[in-house]
Amino acid sequence: MNSSRQSYEFIDFGNGRKLERFGEIVVDRPCPAAVQPKSSPETWLSAELIFDGSRLNGGVRGGWVFQGRRLVDPDAMESWECGAAGMRFRVKPQQSGQLGLFPEHWNTWPWIEDRIAGWLGTRSTCNASPDFAVTDSPRVLHLFAYTGATTLAMASFGASVTHVDAMESAIAWARENARCSGLIERPIRWIVDDARLYVARELRRGKRYELIVLDPPSYGHGLKGKAWEIHRDLMPLMHDCWKLLSDSPIGIVFTGHSRDVSMQKIRAELEESPDITCGVACNVTQAKLIDLAGRSLDCGYVAGFEPVPL
Repeated sequence: MNSSRQSYEFIDFGNGRKLERFGEIVVDRPCPAAVQPKSSPETWLSAELIFDGSRLNGGVRGGWVFQGRRLVDPDAMESWECGAAGMRFRVKPQQSGQLGLFPEHWNTWPWIEDRIAGWLGTRSTCNASPDFAVTDSPRVLHLFAYTGATTLAMASFGASVTHVDAMESAIAWARENARCSGLIERPIRWIVDDARLYVARELRRGKRYELIVLDPPSYGHGLKGKAWEIHRDLMPLMHDCWKLLSDSPIGIVFTGHSRDVSMQKIRAELEESPDITCGVACNVTQAKLIDLAGRSLDCGYVAGFEPVPL
């Protein structure tokens, strides 16, 4: 089997859609940010799995069509594997139009790998936690972690990761991805919980982390239906996350799509908090995917918050 056909490939985008290869299957699905014309219209004839609806304003209309046959129940379709960065992930169509894998999040991996490597270079063990067997690894808290591709990347970089998501099905999927990638024995804790409640408990327990990674939705529901609204809930969560950082911190990585959420305002509010005794550097970059024609698709942003001396 051609190994390149087992991996992810961003083929083309345009006219409100994107064309990607997830392993052996080429997928055509909506993408509101893809406002340009398609680069190679004839290539789209290769699509085998098509979402023939829209995903706008948090709602979904339409459904999946596989090889010309509508999937009345997407759960009836077998999942398949897709490779990326030496790892393997399970892919499966969801009623939401998603597939359980978010390649745009991989934009964070070089930044995270570089910071973890730097931390490991110091072999720091301050604030070592008894919850982890590997105390010379940086402790990472991954919130809204979903199916765990970034969790597994961080584990492969040498971190001890606490993976938190409110959906039990997402945790099961993430554990399956760990097995597919040969990383199930890495120091990863799998936690089903609401991100806000878990962070608050960790603070009360005196736990600390070197790095916190989060990808919050604009709107959603946590454990037991607890509503999440980013404009109301993000800033209190960011304050608590900052207080969770250890005495040898790497920082916080935030990925998002809400353009009306200002990362520089968050940085300023963190610095103004009476609980914070250091400065906060914030570096914001575009999250993007590059198609086979070399064109860049805007996929939101990545913000890195790092402590700096005052």
